[in-house]
Amino acid sequence: MTSESTVYVIYVACTPEKVWAALTSSDFTTQYFFGRSVESDWRKGSPWLLRKPDGSTDVGGTVREADAPRRLSLSWVVAWMDLPEAIVTYEIDDLGGGVVRLTMTEAHPTPIPAHLLEGGRRGWPMILSGLKSLLETGKPLAIPTPQPPKT
Repeated sequence: MTSESTVYVIYVACTPEKVWAALTSSDFTTQYFFGRSVESDWRKGSPWLLRKPDGSTDVGGTVREADAPRRLSLSWVVAWMDLPEAIVTYEIDDLGGGVVRLTMTEAHPTPIPAHLLEGGRRGWPMILSGLKSLLETGKPLAIPTPQPPKT
């Protein structure tokens, strides 16, 4: 079991407002976040959730901070696991010239099993790459899902 933070940084050719919309609007999330819609009023203390295409929810929490279009921090609770909440924070920096740096930090204040951290390390790069591709090209990124090895 380990307690740690993982940081991901991407650079996107767009505006901070567009990145904010991609994080907070189902018009975008359904295209890059494995089909999930996002729901909240994005005010500090408000609930938020990710809704799967079948209508069920598997992740949610509370908006810890919302400073559009610069910073969004969320408690992150996986509904089907008995784990302490994580904190996911997005920092959006306008670098000028139509370039934005998006820094995403996944923090686990209390220890969780290493294999679960590894799952996030595989999933977040796909999600963030999809967000970048969608914002820069207008098309979602089709990442092939690896098939389990045949036995």
